[in-house]
Order: sequence, then C-alpha cells, then structure tokens
Amino acid sequence: MNSFRFEHPEILFLLLALPLSWIIRHWLLARARRLLGLSGSRGTLSKSLAAQPAAIRLEWFLWMSFLFFLILSLANPQYGLRRQNVQAGNAEIMIALDVSNSMAATDIKPDRLSRSQLLIRQITERFSSARIGLICFAGEAYLQTPLTTDVATVQLLASMARPDRIPSQGTDLGAAIDLAIRSFPDQEGFHKLLILISDGEDHEGQVLEAAERAARSGISIVTIPVGSEEGAFIPDLQSGQAGFKADREGKPVKSKPDRNLMKDLATKGSGDMLEIHDTEALLDALQKRVRHIIKKDLSFQLHNEYESRYQWPLLFSILILIVIVLKPQYKIT
Repeated sequence: MNSFRFEHPEILFLLLALPLSWIIRHWLLARARRLLGLSGSRGTLSKSLAAQPAAIRLEWFLWMSFLFFLILSLANPQYGLRRQNVQAGNAEIMIALDVSNSMAATDIKPDRLSRSQLLIRQITERFSSARIGLICFAGEAYLQTPLTTDVATVQLLASMARPDRIPSQGTDLGAAIDLAIRSFPDQEGFHKLLILISDGEDHEGQVLEAAERAARSGISIVTIPVGSEEGAFIPDLQSGQAGFKADREGKPVKSKPDRNLMKDLATKGSGDMLEIHDTEALLDALQKRVRHIIKKDLSFQLHNEYESRYQWPLLFSILILIVIVLKPQYKIT
C-alpha cells in the first residue's frame, strides 16, 4: 500500500515565513505611502509604484515559489514503499549460564560450572564473528553483557561467574528465557538463538510457557544439560567447610540433571538438545543449527523502505532560481 510522508516534517514550519513575509511587505508599502503622503509626495509615490507592477509582482511570486519548493525539498517528501530483499547476516546468540549452587557438583570434571565456562569459551571462539550476549541466572536472571562482537568481554564475564555472586539462589530457567526475549532486538525474523546451559533443575515452574513465548518471538532454543546421569552431591559453598548441602533431615542433597525437561524446552523452543561430553560434535551441531535458523529466515528478509522524492521540489526550486537570475531586471523610477 502506497503512502506519503515527510521525513523531516519539522522543517515545514519554515513555510509560515512565506505568508509572514507577504504581510510585512504590504505593511512596509502602506507605511511608505503614509510617510510620503505626509511629505506631500503621494503622487510621486503612486507613479513610482505603478511602474512595471506586473514585473514586480512576478519577481515576488518567483522568490516565494523558490523558497516554497526549497523548503519542501529540505523536508524530503517520501511517497510509496519499496520492498527490498535484505540478506540475513550471522545469527545473534544469547548464552544463558546456570550459576546456581548445584552447578558446583563434580560429577563432570572439574565441576559443572567450570566445564560450562570452558564450553562458552569454545562457543565464542567458533562463532567469533557473531553478536553474542551473556546471561547468568540462578533464582533470578541477570544480563552480564548485551549482544556484542567483543568476544573477549563475553569470555571474561563468563569466567568470573560464581554462585556466590548471584544474591538469589535456586534455579529459574523461565526467568533466563524471558530476559533473553527482552534482550534480543525487536525485529522480525528467526535468526535469534538462545543457548541454555544448565543442569535443568528448575525450581520455579512455568518454564515451558517461557520457551513457547521465545519461539513466538523468533528465538530458537538450544539446551545443553550439564552433569552425569548418576548425579553428584552439591558442595556446601556457604559454610566455608568441606561438606555437602543437606536437606531438612540432614541428608546430603544429590543433584541430577533433568534431561527430560531440557529436551522439552528445546522442543518447545524449536531447537535441539545437545550433549556436552563431545565438544566437537556439539560445536558442529551448533553451527548446523545457526545455518538452519538463518535459512529459516529465508536468507532474505523483506524490508519496507520509503522512496525519497526530494529531487522534484529541488529541481523546481533550481529552475525558478534560474528564471529569476536570467529574467530582465526593472528599475522603479
């Protein structure tokens, strides 16, 4: 559907100067008549003003027309929408890292969190040309860095992530997904990827609904469960002593990754679940997923753009200026 607009409508306020100049001109002429009338020269003035009246009015009209079209040109009238095909670039990748207490379990060496931090370094090195962001979460989610091409910053912040730096413990996967939705730019397409690295122990619920919201926003979710099937006891980091976290009955708490939940999350989020034990296969699968979501974005995005039409009023103003310069000049006698 065609439409019309001015790119800089505020410039149109300059048009108010045209009628204002007309009013000032007529006021000055009336004032001149009065002054000359007082001096007894009204007849001389009337004779002078009658000289070449058509030429004077024409020159005034040409100058006003020149300014009118020049102002229109500066405001840049735009008419019609041009639909362009813009090739999609690299996928935008947001990494959400679980830093809850259970990530300190040592069922994979040296521990779940350290292994996840190493994986983030490997991912950022593989996708060094992509825009990558980092979210750390436990009971709440925090944006560590927005999408950026500064891979070194992402790696540094990921390496500094610790459970004791998150004030609210627990595991809220849904909060991490919702924060990722808000952190991606608001634009059409399915070129956005969320990599969720966690043991999958969600304590808040409603995480599958968050995954569905992400899918509706064009975000593909890849989940990476961290931990072994056997699980491990959770070190008690708060006490400062060697030992494990215990439940109310005093029994050590054993953490096992919830692969079923992580699988469901990937399904709801139109993505995949990948295993951390084979890093090279995981990175290859991620690369394949990136190619897939860019292709899903049709590799080309339709983009609407207004056509600028400033050339026409600019041409008219130039032609009028040429006429003003070349036309015969008349003197009032």
